[in-house]
Amino acid sequence: MNRDDYIKSLNLEPHQEGGWFRQIYTSEDQFYAEDSQATRYYYTSIYFLLDDTSCSHFHRLNHDELWYYHDGEAITIHCISPEGEYTATKLGKKVENGEVMQFKVPKNTIFASEVTQPNSFCLVSCVVAPGFDYHDFEMPKKADLLKQYPQYAEVINRLANE
Repeated sequence: MNRDDYIKSLNLEPHQEGGWFRQIYTSEDQFYAEDSQATRYYYTSIYFLLDDTSCSHFHRLNHDELWYYHDGEAITIHCISPEGEYTATKLGKKVENGEVMQFKVPKNTIFASEVTQPNSFCLVSCVVAPGFDYHDFEMPKKADLLKQYPQYAEVINRLANE
């Protein structure tokens, strides 16, 4: 299947951070999450698709997010830890080349993702626990990120939202 086949077959919609998505699951139960000061599902799960023309811009969640590779070319997940350390992880099927098929973005990490192979896409699933809610989501501006992390200007200029 190609990118358009997946978007149509999985009923994916544009995501505000970039790419296409659809929420698939939530836990049946909810609880009061102290770090959100609100009720949250125990987990939420989405399909998420990016291609070489649409990145996922730098953003931050106050909960862990697990990524699972499904199909397509590798996706690179760029992370800036709360301590200011930068890492890049390739999520894909070529484990013999150092790619991983699962990855955890720790809470409070600023992260972005992209597909760098021309004319390609990547389909993943993302699970957030406690469950995703837009109140727990922050998309820092490019200027703010550049001021705080000038040493990462190249990746910030490419993947941060204006």
